[in-house]
Amino acid sequence: MLTLIEWTAILSALAGISATVFVIIQLKHMDKHRDLEITMKLFEWVETDRLRNAIRWIETDFEFENYERYKANIKNNYQFADYPYQVEAFFEQVGFLVNKNFIDIDVIVDRLGGYIITIWKKLEPWIRATRIDRQDKTFGEHFQKLYEKTIVYMREGHST
Repeated sequence: MLTLIEWTAILSALAGISATVFVIIQLKHMDKHRDLEITMKLFEWVETDRLRNAIRWIETDFEFENYERYKANIKNNYQFADYPYQVEAFFEQVGFLVNKNFIDIDVIVDRLGGYIITIWKKLEPWIRATRIDRQDKTFGEHFQKLYEKTIVYMREGHST
């Protein structure tokens, strides 16, 4: 027969286990809430007129042959000169959040997968030239990793 002390120890252990399970469940819900909050802020950002115009310009009008010609072409047009930086900065931020596991790749690819692929292909030569010009090997690295993860995710049979 169990004594009162033994019953107390058993109940205390069960309470500890229950509390641990409760905390784990709550943390999981907090992660989902955090993912949702971050994702919604990203989607709000991509829907701004400024970024939407920059993305549209990159998709339709941006052409890059070499860095010197690019600099000469944008020298007198400051609005267009800023567009590649705006778009790269957005996808760099998204890539950082995915690469650091703050948000899941599936959520991003579902909404932005097509943009990630087309924009990377358009900006890749410019990003590589900018890395050389700035002597900064890390410029656009999170965007590049985001592109690579997007390709892998889509090849594995996930669709956008």
